[in-house]
Amino acid sequence: MQELADRIWANKAFHRASRKLHRNWLARDIGLPPNTLLPLKDVTRLVEASAALALSSNAAHRIAAYRAATEAYELHGESQLPFAPALRVVLGRLGNFPAMHTRSAVAESREHLPLSLVAEELDLADRRTISLPEGEMLLTEFQHGLWSRLDAGESAAVAAPTSAGKSFVLQAFLRKLFQTPGPCIAVYLVPTRALITQVSHDLRPAYAGRDVQIATVPIEAGAMLPERAVFVMTQERVQALLNAHPRLVPATVVVDEAHGIAEGSRGVLLQGVLERLIGRNPDVQVLFASPGVRNLDVFGRTLALPNVVPLRSTEPTVGQNFLIARVVDPEEGLTTVRAIGMHNNPLGLGEVLIGRRCVTRVEKLANLTHALGRGAVNVVYANGAAEAEDVAVRLATLLRGRDRTAPREALARMAVDAVHPDYVLTQCVLEGVAFHYSNMPAQLRLAIEQAVVEGHVDHLVCTSTMLQGVNLPAKNIFMYRPEKGQNTPLDSVDFWNLAGRAGRLLREFHGNVILVDYDDWSRKPLASAREADVVPAFESGVARQTAKLLEIVTRSGNRTKSDANLEAVFVKMLGQHRAGSLRDALEALSRQHDLDTTTVGALTAAMNRAAGAITLPQAVLRRSPDISPHRQQILYEVLARRIRHTPNRLGGLILRHPHEEGAYESYSEALRLCHRVILGMKPESRFHRFLALVALWWMKGRPLPRIVQNQINRNPDGDRRRVIRDTLEFVEREVRFQCVRLLGCYQAILTQALVGHGAAELAAGMPEIPLFLEVGASTRTAMSLISLGVGRPYAIRLAAAAPSTLLDIAATKAWLSSDPAALARLPAGARAEVDSALARLVLR
Repeated sequence: MQELADRIWANKAFHRASRKLHRNWLARDIGLPPNTLLPLKDVTRLVEASAALALSSNAAHRIAAYRAATEAYELHGESQLPFAPALRVVLGRLGNFPAMHTRSAVAESREHLPLSLVAEELDLADRRTISLPEGEMLLTEFQHGLWSRLDAGESAAVAAPTSAGKSFVLQAFLRKLFQTPGPCIAVYLVPTRALITQVSHDLRPAYAGRDVQIATVPIEAGAMLPERAVFVMTQERVQALLNAHPRLVPATVVVDEAHGIAEGSRGVLLQGVLERLIGRNPDVQVLFASPGVRNLDVFGRTLALPNVVPLRSTEPTVGQNFLIARVVDPEEGLTTVRAIGMHNNPLGLGEVLIGRRCVTRVEKLANLTHALGRGAVNVVYANGAAEAEDVAVRLATLLRGRDRTAPREALARMAVDAVHPDYVLTQCVLEGVAFHYSNMPAQLRLAIEQAVVEGHVDHLVCTSTMLQGVNLPAKNIFMYRPEKGQNTPLDSVDFWNLAGRAGRLLREFHGNVILVDYDDWSRKPLASAREADVVPAFESGVARQTAKLLEIVTRSGNRTKSDANLEAVFVKMLGQHRAGSLRDALEALSRQHDLDTTTVGALTAAMNRAAGAITLPQAVLRRSPDISPHRQQILYEVLARRIRHTPNRLGGLILRHPHEEGAYESYSEALRLCHRVILGMKPESRFHRFLALVALWWMKGRPLPRIVQNQINRNPDGDRRRVIRDTLEFVEREVRFQCVRLLGCYQAILTQALVGHGAAELAAGMPEIPLFLEVGASTRTAMSLISLGVGRPYAIRLAAAAPSTLLDIAATKAWLSSDPAALARLPAGARAEVDSALARLVLR
């Protein structure tokens, strides 16, 4: 069959016919007139050729087989020839069994196949079927290969396109992991809070009514750890969990978006957290999942895991097409459309006259999406939150007059409850348009994602949150000079990661990536490799930024601002020095990155001097891994001096519980000190007072709409949309990140100073301020509700009706199951959202 496939591939007639079929399918898909259709005999020969190419070991052959067979079926259907059973044969030979259910005619066509082909399919399917608690499941060839490795207990590093279904297999494996009774702990590491919400939402139904806890919030020190749990958390939350519970030992660790190990201080932290998890159980099974990683051996090498199996797939379960839309008359919106065909050959599709001006970025993205994406689910990539809102507003205007359905009205009410009545999203969603960016409340983002999945929102404008694993495939993705960060074009790996979300498995066979004015892009990702080497942030900091790192370690140069990424490298190197492993680590880096002996000597000498000046234990420094050890040492000396000089006023240094008198003053003073010592802010700055006030509101559960309204009142003449957006950013950046970072550092160092002074009892009673800040609640009951999947606004309201503020997760579930009237006290929209979360738990 391979010889036959090679002969077909060498036949120019096959490529001519395939190209013409592809052009006609694309034109129809975006609403352009087709060329003359292929004669039916040529279409038939293409499908016959696809059946042979599908058995080839050559990936290009298999992709061409999928494309030709699916396009032939969609263009010609069942009207003249039985293309549905023919497509079923091709999909079966490709091992893409899930795609058979994209169209009912294909799913039900096996009875029309000859017995020999039925037997072939059954044999192929039998080899790719697995058993799960919920029944048998048929996987793709790649998915089954991954499953086999996991089921054998092996650690694996997986690189596959977004639509390859790797997350589906990982989550199915976790379900099977808990089939047998007995203690079992799994850690599911994700890079963002948005993914915490999505992954926990996906996992909960499988464990409903069972004795497995899905935990998303770190469990406080002293509280009982569940025996059977999946901890779905970012590396920051896992670090807090490990600090609070030295006896937590994982059996399995899943690292989603594992290429994050290369991303600055968070990459260094991810590496450190993984080292701690592996250190607690050297036999732990670790699963690394990521798109576009070329050097899959990097994870095992970096973490000293000798038997990590590399697995790679280049075949998505859904095809992707790349179209270039060039605006040739900006005033009238006349646009030419061409496709990038096989071997990057251009394929002209025709012209579209939009009839509206297409000059600005917003005009081009909105108008072209409206013109080319009709009747489909569309994702538009925007460069930043402000642009996302602008594009969404323009799209909503173009779509004005659509039915305002009950689900859209419910989503609009949720936006009011979660953010503010004037939030522009509330009007957009009524027209089936939404936007999605990192500073939005997590539950609102999840509700938007669900609305897209369920078809209530069909135009979604996203920022780089789409690159961080949020699983929102759509039929079409529109991009125009996409950036990640300030004026930084998307690199090739991020581009291909985003493009891989075009096309939804079980809904369509292909997705389209529409690139607007691609010829004007400064970076041409289509010409770039889909994969890249991952260099861990720690290695990169040592080997590629040695001069800057030496300045930070030696406190030389004129560096008024710290560099969090290199400070994290410094903290880790100091730990290696104290453990006696620094020289070995540097020698390993020398082999990997060609560090010369002079550089190694300079780093070693600098670390020797730094270790002599810094007396704080490594366990304390590690709690604030992106803050300079030198500055942490200064903060320690300041606090130790105050403790010595005012021993009768030690209580004034303790951060109070948010509901305790004097809480604001304690936060204000701690932040003032941290701003001056850690951030180097001027002494006359009063920012700490405002930040302390908002942080207090946030921890006490003040609704975000009230915080937003306070900012609107302070800026009555400001642009309302910008004030709301800036407030969301302030809460995320300053309260939920910077405050967590600074006050967490303050508490860790104050604890060390108090213990050294013989006042350990005061240190033991400190409230979990960093946890309260990140979650936005400060009663155990509210935090339990949030960990169960209830959104913060409704968790705060529901917790107010609880019999106690001290309910843990188990007690909270018991209360809700015994007191359903508590839900009746919530507004109707809130009840629906909470009911949805609780339904996934099946309370007993």
